[in-house]
Amino acid sequence: MTHTLLTRPEEKSQQLAERLSNMAIKSTIQPLLALEAIAVSEQQLAMLESADIVLFVSQDAARFLHALKPELAKHSHCLAVGKSTAETVTELFNKPCASPLVETSEGLLAMPELNNVASKQIVLVKGKGGRNKLAQELKAREAIFQPLAVYQRLANANLNDAMAAKWQANGIDAVVLTSNASIDSFLAIATNKTWLSQLTVYLVSERCVNYLQEKANVKHIINCQGADNDSIINAIAGQHKHQQSHAMEQEKDITAKSTISEKPTSKAQTTSNSASKPAVAKQSGSGKAIAVVALLVSLTAVGGLGYGYTLFQQQKNFLVKLNNENNTLAEQIAQVNTQALALKNQNQQLQSALSAQVSKAELALNEKIAQQLHAANQQTPVLNREEVKSLYRMAEFKALVQNDYLGAAAMLARLDVLLENFPGTQQARAALHQDIQALQAVQTADVEGLYLKLSGLIANLDELPLNMVVLPEEADKVDPQALSNNVDDWQSNLKRSWDLLVDDFIKVRKRTAPIEPLLSQEEQALIRHQLRFYMAQAQTALTKQQSAIFSTALQQAQNVVNNYYDVQAANVKYLNNQLSELNARPLVFTPEITFNSAAAIKELL
Repeated sequence: MTHTLLTRPEEKSQQLAERLSNMAIKSTIQPLLALEAIAVSEQQLAMLESADIVLFVSQDAARFLHALKPELAKHSHCLAVGKSTAETVTELFNKPCASPLVETSEGLLAMPELNNVASKQIVLVKGKGGRNKLAQELKAREAIFQPLAVYQRLANANLNDAMAAKWQANGIDAVVLTSNASIDSFLAIATNKTWLSQLTVYLVSERCVNYLQEKANVKHIINCQGADNDSIINAIAGQHKHQQSHAMEQEKDITAKSTISEKPTSKAQTTSNSASKPAVAKQSGSGKAIAVVALLVSLTAVGGLGYGYTLFQQQKNFLVKLNNENNTLAEQIAQVNTQALALKNQNQQLQSALSAQVSKAELALNEKIAQQLHAANQQTPVLNREEVKSLYRMAEFKALVQNDYLGAAAMLARLDVLLENFPGTQQARAALHQDIQALQAVQTADVEGLYLKLSGLIANLDELPLNMVVLPEEADKVDPQALSNNVDDWQSNLKRSWDLLVDDFIKVRKRTAPIEPLLSQEEQALIRHQLRFYMAQAQTALTKQQSAIFSTALQQAQNVVNNYYDVQAANVKYLNNQLSELNARPLVFTPEITFNSAAAIKELL
């Protein structure tokens, strides 16, 4: 009788043992591994909040993750390797979870949800180690793959070589192993290679089959094509029926051989008995005639017996042939029945999986419709992440590339207006306001405005008066012929007559202003040219963002104005004031700008 060792955890193995007991198959429970939670950081759990797809490899992975109370993104899709795991995820996280028909890593990768995953964030919730094929394939599909180990498998401390010897003594001839870790733990204590080579090992995937073949010499390996109890039960039941059919065939062969060997022996005894009669007849001396007659009768009887034996042998050979054909036909029927049972089970699995997927799809659709209706009723807008990224990148471009700090502040203000209707954005908005104030406070030189202002001042330089003496007109212009007709003016008339007489020899002109040295025309032109040169030099320094040269040129221009121009004139006073104002203004061309809101916006997205 088959005796199977169940190595999964106590709860799962107990369910499997009860079903095997109903099928009259003996089993023993001995867990090989113990599960222990792994410390998971807040940063690792934060991956789930932005994940597009979350993959679960087992029910234990779902349970250990649920114990951490994470927040799964509302837009994320949940996928599981097996049907039982998908049901556990749906129950624990209240989210639809799909699973493949073939409950393996290959079946999971074949799902349509994992076909176009380029640039999508995928988190794999699993135990420590294993599932390298999933990681390699998803990375090859250009997905942003992030593993999240929430538990680890530890070998049972009570396992040793003596326990393996006890299993062998109890007649265990089959074992169920559901992971590579359980294979390693089993092989660590199953050191009897003879017993190991005779075991029937039930594995749950092709990956485990390849792993066991690399590790040990095991002849009888059966792939259950799934880790759920149904797949394991079907595999064990099929193997059990095959062994029973084989045992019945061997028993029939032994019975047939024993029947054939017994009957010729009895016939040989009959022949020997009949042969002894003529010998007895020869010992009778008085009845030779009778002996001859008896001999003839005996020969006739022997011939009849030989003919009957030949007919019997032919009938026996025909029966043996017919029995063998019946056995062959029975074996073929058993194989067909096994295949039919397997197909029936597979069909049931497909129907169950299809029904589950249809139910999940309907559940997901109803949930989506309910969410949309709720959103429509609440009239809560959905945050457009692409618009947030676009506005923020435009603000960075204006500030760091175009040096348009007010334009950058305007972009951040628009982004703040966009975020004000969404909860959970207070931290990001506070950082945005800090950047807006910093950008608005930046004072940069208005190169174009300053350049045009200097151009306007230069255009009016020729109208500025120089600091020179203006000779007044002659104090009095006397007409030498004009004499007064008044007799009382005789003295003035005498003086004028004297002046007319003296004027022929000496001419005297009178001025009321003090006399100072005058500038020549060449000196005036040189001074105006020098002032124009210093102001043009200030313009050049402005365009080249040379603040020191700009300040020096303006100071020299002021010195020329103060030394050679009439500082009391209104237009000279205006020029002097403008030059002082320009020189006092600080010139900042490219200030250092740092966006404090970058981290907050990244976390928001």
